Amino acid sequence: MADQKSKIIGIICYKLPFDLSNQIYHEFENRYREAAYMIEKFSYYKRLKRDMSAVEILLAMSIFHKRIITNLDAAVKFQDTVSRNSNATTISIGGYDFDQKEKNKLLGILINYRKLQQRFGLYDQVFEYYETKEFLKQVIKFKSSFGKRNRSNFNEGYTEEDFPF
Repeated sequence: MADQKSKIIGIICYKLPFDLSNQIYHEFENRYREAAYMIEKFSYYKRLKRDMSAVEILLAMSIFHKRIITNLDAAVKFQDTVSRNSNATTISIGGYDFDQKEKNKLLGILINYRKLQQRFGLYDQVFEYYETKEFLKQVIKFKSSFGKRNRSNFNEGYTEEDFPF
């Protein structure tokens, strides 16, 4: 496995519970292997060959989006619905109390994530797919929209300091 893959997936899985981290890691490995095969073997996807590091990063982010961000967003919306339709100020799930303070922490995470998406022009559709080939089609679409702003390789122009991690 390449160092970059280990690095990005390690960053994304850092401090997550083992079961969730393991699920994300394995999904990443399987999808990356499938994406690399498709890029290598099918002419439609070959245009991504020079941008494999960007594909890796976008794939890792898409799995993080699907497994983490959508669930955090759903929890915030659920808490809003419960508090709007009842007098409840806290939702108890087992021994965990989800209150306004916890909701605000999740909102902070979601706001920072959305700012990161906006900064790099990432729209949610890049992250919404069922099959790896759909993901690669979204990356090609993203690359072409990015290319209009920057005619060079869409993976260039940013340094590690541009990323928040």
